[in-house]
Amino acid sequence: MQRKGKFILMTREEFKNFINNLKINRKITLIQNHHTYIPNYKHFKNNHFVLLEGMERSHLERGFEEIGQNITIFPDGLIAICRPLEEAPACIKGANSTGICIESVGNFDVGGDKMSEEQKKTIVFVNAVLCKKFKLIPSINTIVYHHWYDLNTGKRTNGTGSTKSCPGTNFFGGNTVEAANRKFIPLVLEELKKL
Repeated sequence: MQRKGKFILMTREEFKNFINNLKINRKITLIQNHHTYIPNYKHFKNNHFVLLEGMERSHLERGFEEIGQNITIFPDGLIAICRPLEEAPACIKGANSTGICIESVGNFDVGGDKMSEEQKKTIVFVNAVLCKKFKLIPSINTIVYHHWYDLNTGKRTNGTGSTKSCPGTNFFGGNTVEAANRKFIPLVLEELKKL
């Protein structure tokens, strides 16, 4: 485990132990999945803390109180705790109060970055560990994508209206509810069984 300021960088096993020992008083019902878009793979040069500090600067410039996400997952599979999990993220209008936000470094739109195997493993693992911790059954109602929420109203529209492509049109087969149901949720369910 490495720490720089409030950012804590860890492996999958360290993350599992960290989460298992963490006391969180707020109610968690949603795990949000995002991609950073920028920074992406071309910006990643084993510079975890530089990227985290840059993301926080960008969020502060946009009027956030601190970095928006609770967790960041890097291309090498390492995980950073960013915003304390006790604090709601600033990531999906309408879905933050009971959410935990995971940002995966990369541009996972079609034609963007090809997700590394280590990052794939870690994304599935982190979602499963969080489901176990907060007693959530992995489904499209507990694990959500930013693309499913209207940017203006904060209402869940399942991808219609004014939306971002986040976590990417090529994120585990796509950013649609159907793609999540077919390609992502089953992986999280399988990982949860191993925990």
